[in-house]
Amino acid sequence: MNKKLLGVLSGVALLFALYAGTSWYIGGRVQTEANAAIESLNTYIAKNWSDHARVTLRTYERGVFTSQASYVLSFPAAKTATLKPEVLLVNHIAHDALSFAQIGHKNFDWLSASIHTTLEPTAFTEALFKATGGRSLIEGRTQLSAKGVAKLDWIIRPVDHTQDTVRSRFAGATLVAELGPAFSHTKGELKVEALNITDGKITLEIKSSRLHTDTHPGQSDLNIGLSGADIGELTLTSLNFPTVTAKKINTRLILSEKDGLLSGQSHYDIERLTVDKKDWGTLQLTASYDKLNSNTVKSLADLYTTILTRSLNNEPEADLMTAADLKQFWGYVQTLVKNNPSLRLDPLVWQTAQGQSSITLSTVLAPVELRSNGIGLNGNPIQAIDATIAFSRAMAVGVLATGLETSGINPAQAKSTAEKDITAALDVAAKLKLGTLKGDRLVTQLSFKDNVLKVNGQPVPPEALLTLAASLVPAGWLATEPVASSDGRDEAAAIRHLDPSVLASILTAADFSFEEIKDEQGDPLLKVSPGDSGAAKIDMLFVGCGSDPSCEDVLLRATYSPNKPVALKVANDWNLRNRWARAYVNDKKEAVIEMDISAYGGIGRDAVEGMVNTFFKIVRDFSKELARSN
Repeated sequence: MNKKLLGVLSGVALLFALYAGTSWYIGGRVQTEANAAIESLNTYIAKNWSDHARVTLRTYERGVFTSQASYVLSFPAAKTATLKPEVLLVNHIAHDALSFAQIGHKNFDWLSASIHTTLEPTAFTEALFKATGGRSLIEGRTQLSAKGVAKLDWIIRPVDHTQDTVRSRFAGATLVAELGPAFSHTKGELKVEALNITDGKITLEIKSSRLHTDTHPGQSDLNIGLSGADIGELTLTSLNFPTVTAKKINTRLILSEKDGLLSGQSHYDIERLTVDKKDWGTLQLTASYDKLNSNTVKSLADLYTTILTRSLNNEPEADLMTAADLKQFWGYVQTLVKNNPSLRLDPLVWQTAQGQSSITLSTVLAPVELRSNGIGLNGNPIQAIDATIAFSRAMAVGVLATGLETSGINPAQAKSTAEKDITAALDVAAKLKLGTLKGDRLVTQLSFKDNVLKVNGQPVPPEALLTLAASLVPAGWLATEPVASSDGRDEAAAIRHLDPSVLASILTAADFSFEEIKDEQGDPLLKVSPGDSGAAKIDMLFVGCGSDPSCEDVLLRATYSPNKPVALKVANDWNLRNRWARAYVNDKKEAVIEMDISAYGGIGRDAVEGMVNTFFKIVRDFSKELARSN
């Protein structure tokens, strides 16, 4: 009997030793995996968030069935005068071989480990613990399988915290996810009930949001697969601006990768947009792209992260971008277009109760070399464009009327004004052949191929197109040379105010004589000798300058002699065939050509000179038209 009992006890001891040994072995594997996970986590943080954040192991106390580890999330580059920015996380690890602790949770997995994670107070997080009544802001359970797959079930507790003048009210969140070994895949969702942040002047409120992902790292470490966000309601309130609310926001990003090239689709949807509780309709955008170089896209993302991190850590007056950043950017853009990538809008739709407007667009890019200084491209990378713009009159009237009401105009007057303005604009667009009226909608077809732009199948003069584009695009976007240190005039610098001296120097270089006077409003006026242009007089009027000798708008006007009657048909026919200057007959029966130059947002001197030269060419062409009509 004693021998039998001794045998049983020996068997139990052997089983217990085997169980304990297995548990110890699992604990060792967990510790090894934990060390490897820290390296993978820091690499992941650096690539996808910031290289200024880092996780380090502080302590690891290993036992037979349980262990405890503490980790520190720190921001070494952060500048703070008082507190060292550190977040302390503690893992309580159960690694018993049979995972008895998990059986009750329906998470039984042979040779797995269960990890309970909490925050512990530090000087940096002390205020958060006060805001949560002493409880950890984050608490979660992670089950780590023998294959290294981690399944997370975490919560973030509600908190109401005020720092300086900013109050943050957070209603709590849940995280359910699955992480592959060394982040080989990520699948899960983060649900946030509500978030309200305000400084008393501006308030941002988000309700019922959900972030989700099902991705894996690609060849260039970009997240390949599906990710997105669903937001129930987002509201931005300001003391100085109208309240904007967007309801049921949905975003999706789908990426695939093959042979180092990315293809994908981005989808954005806002079910309801309101401004000061007035309905502005729904917005929907689907954008597709193909043949994007994966490494280049990742490099552009890294450059953006670097600049953003620099802006958060540097002094406010420090330069956000350096010359090296610009050269890197243009180098990446030049590499990006080498594979003839395509971009599409399929489509962009804006719909209200009154109607719907939409834009579809397809663009193909072509390889272009860098400029000699490495900043800017030495040519146009756009190989082809096809676009269709459908504009709803009823919708435009409704949107404009709503905007007028927001500015304080009564509803009846706002509707009347909107109908008058939109109808007049569409009539002009139709007469100028900018589109075709189809019922309630104006439809415009645009195409660009072989460096020829066509509107509704009709070619647009390249000179007018280039000068128009130069006048609309801020000069800083097209900068090709670094600003030189010189006391002389910088010909490439952006002109933001068109004072008379700018146009005077252009007229002098073109051998035009002129006189500078003041008009009845006190604005500068250049009276230009018409020379052989065919006009009777040419004026350049600086609009709305008043006592300020500089302004952003100039009206170029050529008036023709009324020696012979001018039929209105001549001016109307001209306007139908030419879009960049308008022709009309004034109350003195004189034919007039007018063209505008705007420096709003900045304009290059070359663009101003080009527009002035284009104007004189138009004046001569219209003079010939008048001669033929007589």
